[in-house]
Amino acid sequence: MKPAIQKSSIPEEKIFVAKELREKHFDPIWHSHREYQLFVVVKGTGTRFIGNTVKSFAAGDITFLGPGVPHLWRSDASYFNKNSRQRIHGLVIYFREGFIGDLLEKEEMQQVRGLFKKAARGIEYSVEMAHTMTDRIKELIGTHGTASLIGLLQILDTLSVAKDFHLLHNETYSYKLNESETQRINIVYNYAAQHFQNNIALEQVAKLLNMTPTSFSRYFKMKTSKSFSDFLSELRIRHACKLLVEDDRKSINQISNVCGFNTLSNFNRQFKVFMQMTPREYREQFSVL
Repeated sequence: MKPAIQKSSIPEEKIFVAKELREKHFDPIWHSHREYQLFVVVKGTGTRFIGNTVKSFAAGDITFLGPGVPHLWRSDASYFNKNSRQRIHGLVIYFREGFIGDLLEKEEMQQVRGLFKKAARGIEYSVEMAHTMTDRIKELIGTHGTASLIGLLQILDTLSVAKDFHLLHNETYSYKLNESETQRINIVYNYAAQHFQNNIALEQVAKLLNMTPTSFSRYFKMKTSKSFSDFLSELRIRHACKLLVEDDRKSINQISNVCGFNTLSNFNRQFKVFMQMTPREYREQFSVL
């Protein structure tokens, strides 16, 4: 098992690291680190876990996370097939907290200071921002010296003035996980991501952590601020959102079954609670007229 708190990937002599990721799949390990992270998905699909949120990802997914925010991007099962030729492609920037020192407290850095504060809650930007950042990060990767630092500051300035963004957590949510606990949550998250299409009994998942169902329920709620049943429903609904948009050949009833809901009425009810609209209304939003 890899450690949940990863060591810095930034060499001591550097301020930041910007790089391209071209692999068989993204690393499905629940972890956190002490650096800020800007991440853009250029190619690939799967499920993204950040803090206690879950969402499907695809090309154009872009997030900015502060230090200590636990996360993982789990690629779809097809990317783990040893015979698959599919490859993921991502762009990432890591930089240390306090990398510009006392300058952050100056008037000129007020907007960037606000950006860093919001990053503690996790920030998700629009697809348009992803396109902008894809070009900027690729350019940054090929830049060196003082020009590279200027390029990083320009990226942060663009993010800091963006209007089209979404905060992933409210101010009351805090990460209550130490290293050993993040490894335990990693086991649960990966199991749920692999088996959410089937019925998952509480006894099954509790057994993974050698707990009773009652103890597991209490533990999961305390560490993630939501019940396991709510987490599982959210995982299923996020996958349903993906299918409703990408696969118009499947009926809503078929999608309900594929995503692990026992009845269509239960699917419709939970979908509306979570998405504030019915599955049909959600699909119609993305229909080509």
